[in-house]
Amino acid sequence: MSLAQLEQVLLWLTLVAALGIVSIIALYFWYSRKKSNNYLENQAIELRYFIQKQVDFHGQTTGYECLLRQHNPDGSWSLPQQLASLPLQRVIFLLEDTFKVLPSKEITLSINLEYDQIVSPEFHYFVRWAISKITPMTLAVEFTVNRPVRRLNRALFLRRIREARAYGMRFDIDNVGSTLDSLKNIQWLLPQVDSLKCSMRSFRKDDASVWLDLNLQFWNRLSQDNHIQLILMGVEDAADEQLAEQLKIPVRQGYRFGRPINPQNQEG
Repeated sequence: MSLAQLEQVLLWLTLVAALGIVSIIALYFWYSRKKSNNYLENQAIELRYFIQKQVDFHGQTTGYECLLRQHNPDGSWSLPQQLASLPLQRVIFLLEDTFKVLPSKEITLSINLEYDQIVSPEFHYFVRWAISKITPMTLAVEFTVNRPVRRLNRALFLRRIREARAYGMRFDIDNVGSTLDSLKNIQWLLPQVDSLKCSMRSFRKDDASVWLDLNLQFWNRLSQDNHIQLILMGVEDAADEQLAEQLKIPVRQGYRFGRPINPQNQEG
């Protein structure tokens, strides 16, 4: 082997070794980040699904939403952080107790899931399991679009939703707001959406001069044009309820009709 060939071999070996070291470092940081993000996998953190009812024009219960809460040292319950770190296996475990107190009626049960939970391989099993457990209720999976979903990731997400809807699941978009971004972030999902949920908190104005890009009437028209059900959340008083009546929004949810209930307190 000539000196030039030996130099070339050594160069390639150096490059391979460098790539190996970079890969090991990258894997280490990925694993460390993943481990630190698995906050809700910790069984020492007490979690529970509370339930809050949804009603129609006449105040009749049309469904319930399952709301995840974390038990705090002072005895209170609050919305946990890092919801995406909750494995679907633990969601199933937590819902077992919640399902025990639900009525056997043909109404809707809504559960909010994160992007990572929906695209996970366990999602199909979760949907089939939940549907089998709550029949004759209808399962609705809610998704909150807090930030844009990259185009490369949309195909897998849509495939998961289409397949789950074929099982009988409803797909809802939670907490659409008053900004143009709120519309842009969900437009690609609209053909698969069964319900849109608006919160009164996003549309209240302390200052009448504040401009809202989108108002409730916009979402009302969009829902009607796309044959999507509109649900008004955050209904807290008679004025909020009157607005829902005025806009003919059929389903309402909020403290006006009942606060979230700890299902453990309903047993026995």
